[in-house]
Amino acid sequence: MSETETGDDHAVVLAAGMGRRLQPLTDDTPKALLEVDGQPILGHILDRFTAANYERVTIVTGHEAAQIRAYCEETNGLDVECVHSDAYRETNNSYSLWLARDRIREGFTLVNGDTLFPADCLERLRDVDDSVLVVDAKDSLNGEEMKVAIEDGRVTAVGKDLPDADGEYIGLCKFGPEDADALVRQLDDLVETGRTDEWYEAAFDRLVADRPLGVVTVRDRWIEIDDREDLRAGRQLWGEA
Repeated sequence: MSETETGDDHAVVLAAGMGRRLQPLTDDTPKALLEVDGQPILGHILDRFTAANYERVTIVTGHEAAQIRAYCEETNGLDVECVHSDAYRETNNSYSLWLARDRIREGFTLVNGDTLFPADCLERLRDVDDSVLVVDAKDSLNGEEMKVAIEDGRVTAVGKDLPDADGEYIGLCKFGPEDADALVRQLDDLVETGRTDEWYEAAFDRLVADRPLGVVTVRDRWIEIDDREDLRAGRQLWGEA
């Protein structure tokens, strides 16, 4: 397969949300542009993709989209395009990913726009031809995490309410073309049936019933920045005093 066919040169970043749990910091600033170690979260993400030789990035915007577009105009080395969600106030990230459906069918790497992850994750995604989720194999999980069940090295279920989970999906994954096309069909169904308030992992969960996804285990620090405590922790992890 070529790089384009395996999803190793095109990334999608979901950055439409309002970051309500970080208000008032996010009243006039998108969460993806909050700074960690002197750089916006989105800047760290784009740097990771540049270093891993990605060529294209699609960013799904919503809240304060003009700021994200302006920031991306200053980005060197990547072909960045923005897709805007007019319904970001009423929809969840399944709808955001659905808006990028025509761009992802040939394969893509996906990351949530509030996730800081170690550089080697992209290298390890590139080392596998399968569609894979990056997972933190935790022993202790609570109600907030996006959990995964794993059997024989394959993801068999995804969701926040799994009774028996084997780890947490960190918000980073890669899909090859066949699985990407199947994922789009699941997203289509969510939208067509009015389930636009679902997490995109609901589509993952439906997909793995027939197409179990692979697993790459995260080896180093990562964080999803949802609230003030996460932001403080992220700044400590990424070198700020």
